[in-house]
Amino acid sequence: MNLTESLRAARSAVAGVLVAAFVAGCASMANLGRPAEEIVLERAQARWNALVDRDYAVAYQFLTPGYRAVVPQRRYAGRLGGLASWESAKATSAKCEERRCVVQVEIEFRLALPGHADRLSSTFLDEIWVLEDGQWFKFEEV
Repeated sequence: MNLTESLRAARSAVAGVLVAAFVAGCASMANLGRPAEEIVLERAQARWNALVDRDYAVAYQFLTPGYRAVVPQRRYAGRLGGLASWESAKATSAKCEERRCVVQVEIEFRLALPGHADRLSSTFLDEIWVLEDGQWFKFEEV
């Protein structure tokens, strides 16, 4: 990694922490009286926007505190680079219980395989979001 890439990674990490702190600080005020489904859809969309932009530092901040305590940001980001590049994502629906929501997300992607790079594909996936300390976080297995 050269100096420019190191500085970019450091800036991204700092920006992620600042965004998370700002979002967490405003969450209690902004979330009063709002349905859980609305809040979770908004957070899920923000996380996916960061993933599509490859801003893994910001996306990492939406994961549960327990996951972040065990999995370093660099390891999380390393898991995400692979055979697909996300082109877009839309959090389409959420079904919530008291402390748990299932969010459905539609993702458009391209496979990084010979003969597939020009082919746009899409799929739906379900994500689990959990309520911890008054804030909704994406549940990720370690």
